[in-house]
Amino acid sequence: MAAEGMGRMGLADTTAGRRRLVERLDRMAVEEHFASCGVPATEAAVDARCSNLQRGWYWGSQAFLEKLEYLIGKAGGGASGGGARKGQRRSAEQRSHGQAQAESWLRRGLMAAGLQAEDLAGLPGSDPRKLALADLLWKRTTVGQGWIAERLGMRSAANVSQQLRRLDHRDLEKRLSKRMKRFLKEARGNQ
Repeated sequence: MAAEGMGRMGLADTTAGRRRLVERLDRMAVEEHFASCGVPATEAAVDARCSNLQRGWYWGSQAFLEKLEYLIGKAGGGASGGGARKGQRRSAEQRSHGQAQAESWLRRGLMAAGLQAEDLAGLPGSDPRKLALADLLWKRTTVGQGWIAERLGMRSAANVSQQLRRLDHRDLEKRLSKRMKRFLKEARGNQ
């Protein structure tokens, strides 16, 4: 299947062919402007040894994309990835952009949850409002679990990781207010 797709691009299914495909996709991203790809770029952020494409690219039909998103979600990844992949998109500009988005969502999420930042320390790490915000921030921004733990009063990055691994989204959904659910739906729709 990969050989057929590579052939349609006039490339061999070899290491060199795949490298040329990545180079072609990188050029396309530059031509289509990084702003429309969701990844800010500066000359300092460009590393000629690897692709700058991190997300948003797929090769296939809409049905293929939907199946891919389903499988990624089922495997525990988010639209923006997680784990080791998360560290691959952490230039200073990207961290700054991700942190600004996280700060904005945190402020709006606390308002939707009816909480103040100072209330967080007195709530358990398993509080559904904290978990919903932690899940959103981890999956949809570039901030790390240490940042999330500090801002949400969840003790440590390890605690955030453990809470997110155990998270049952269906149960969580039942425990959130309508206002909080609306906020989360809106935030997830923005990405």
